[in-house]
Amino acid sequence: MSKDDETKEISYCVFRVGEKEFLLPTSVIREVIDIVKIFPVPGSPEYVYGAIPVRGKIVPAIDLSKIYPIETPIYNDAKLIIVDIKNENIGFLSEIAPFFVSFDPEIVIEDVIDIKTFFETYSIKQPR
Repeated sequence: MSKDDETKEISYCVFRVGEKEFLLPTSVIREVIDIVKIFPVPGSPEYVYGAIPVRGKIVPAIDLSKIYPIETPIYNDAKLIIVDIKNENIGFLSEIAPFFVSFDPEIVIEDVIDIKTFFETYSIKQPR
């Protein structure tokens, strides 16, 4: 494989909820953190597991098992994958430490979360 071929690959962050793996483009990932404590957010949608303060911002933690038909996850050693969309941060809970992979752009990848569509569909607003 030449260097030109390598630059054409697309990188993803892979994480797991239940037995299902999801992918996020690495371009939207801001950081991955260990979760110490998640605070409940009264009146929030079911898929908002809670919120966590990160660098002076409150980041909603999204539980994809409430959106997709997945068995109930166990978030004992959970990680939070923080993404940035439109200058706002949201986090996706993962049961495992996420890992990164790259694929040729011609390969069709399933279970990739289109973060713009996700954000528009499940608009997460700060409580007032």
